[in-house]
Amino acid sequence: MKKIIGLTFPKQDKTLGLEPSILTVLPQGENVFYSKDNICFCDNEIEYYLCSVYISGMDEFKKWAKKHNFNKIVVGGYHPTLCPNEFLQYAHKIVIGSCDDFYSIIQQNGQIINGITNHKYLPRYDLYDFSLNQQIIPNKQERDIVVSINTSQGCPNKCNFCCTPLMNNRIISKPIELIQKEIDYFKKIHPKFIFIRDENFSLQYDYKERLSIINQLDAKIYMFSSANSLNEEKISFLKKNGIYMICLGLENINEQYNKNDKLYTICQLLKKYNIYIYLSFIVNPLEIIYNSEIFYKKLLNEFYNLQPEMVCGNFLMPFPKTQLFNKYSHIITKNDYKNYTSKSAFLIKKQALKTKMEFDMFYYQWKYFTSNFYNTKIRNFYSNDTLHLRFLELYKQFVGGKNV
Repeated sequence: MKKIIGLTFPKQDKTLGLEPSILTVLPQGENVFYSKDNICFCDNEIEYYLCSVYISGMDEFKKWAKKHNFNKIVVGGYHPTLCPNEFLQYAHKIVIGSCDDFYSIIQQNGQIINGITNHKYLPRYDLYDFSLNQQIIPNKQERDIVVSINTSQGCPNKCNFCCTPLMNNRIISKPIELIQKEIDYFKKIHPKFIFIRDENFSLQYDYKERLSIINQLDAKIYMFSSANSLNEEKISFLKKNGIYMICLGLENINEQYNKNDKLYTICQLLKKYNIYIYLSFIVNPLEIIYNSEIFYKKLLNEFYNLQPEMVCGNFLMPFPKTQLFNKYSHIITKNDYKNYTSKSAFLIKKQALKTKMEFDMFYYQWKYFTSNFYNTKIRNFYSNDTLHLRFLELYKQFVGGKNV
C-alpha cells in the first residue's frame, strides 16, 4: 500500500508552538504519515505528498519539490492561496483556501483548485506530538499539555494587514456535534490548557453553547477577541465558562482602531472578573527608525495603563495580496520570504539597524515583565513558566552574559 505523506514548510519550530493546519486535511488510514522532517522520500512508495507551505518556507519547499515527483505533490496553505502561480512548476495540485477533505479536493479538475470543507472528520490528532505545542503563556509549565481547537474559520472583516479573509472571507462554523467529538477526544489527553484559535469565536450566534462544550474539559481556556465585541455581560459569561485569558490586539499604538475604542474599559472589566489579558502589538520598523525610544516609552505607558499579564510584539509583516502589501511591495523581494516571521524586522535592509530593532522589541517587553510594577501589581514573572523560560532564552540570545 502506497503512503500519503504530510509535510510542513518550514519545519515545525518547538519555540513557536506551531500546530499545522495540514493535520485537519490528512485523510484517515494506516498508510498516512505526518513527517516532522522534510526529508527525501522514495517516490515509488508514495501516492501523494500533501504539503502545507507558509511564506518563510517557500525556499525550503522548492528545494524539496525539485527532488520529488511533480505529479504526486499537492500544496496548500497561506502562500499557495495568496500566490498560486509561484507553485505552477512545483506542484500537480495547488489548493486555494481552507479545506478538510483531501480526496474531494484532489478529484477536482485543473491545477489550481479550491479547498473543500465539509466537516466530516475529526482532525488527525493521533498524528500530532503535543510536546511540540508548547505555547508560551503565563503559568504554563513545560510539562503541561496544551491543545487547541478551531470551532470556525475565516473572517468577514477586511483589515488591511490581515490575510485571513483571503483564506476565507466569511465565518464558516463547524457543526456543534463535531465540537463535542473533538472535546471528547481531548478528555482522554487531560490537557491543562486549551486555545480556541477562532479569530471571531464570540461573533458566532451559538458561541455560548460552543464554549459550554469546550468547558467540559475543565482546562484553562484562552481565546482571541477584540474590545468592541465585549461587554460586562459577555465577560461574566466567559469567566463562568472557563475563560482563563483573552488575547486582544493592541496593534500599532500610533494608529487608531475602531475595535479598540473601549480597550481601557474592557481591560478593567477583565481585571474585575480575574481574566488574564494578553496584548499583542505591532511595530512598523520603518516608522520608528529615528524615534524608537519615544515609541517604546508610549508603548510602556499603555502597558502600565492596561496592565496585561502578557504582551507579545510583532513586526509589521505585509502579506502578499493584502491592501498593506501594496504600500511596501516596492521594497519587498522574494529573497525576503525566508524572513517572513513576525519576529524579524525584515523591512529594514541595513543589518546593524535591523539587529537593533529586534533587540529593542525584546528589551522593552523584558523591561515590562521584570519591572517592579509588573511583579508587585500584576503577577510574579520569575515563575519558570513557558513565558519566563522563553524570555530567558531571548535574554541569552540578545544579551549573553551581560546585564540588561
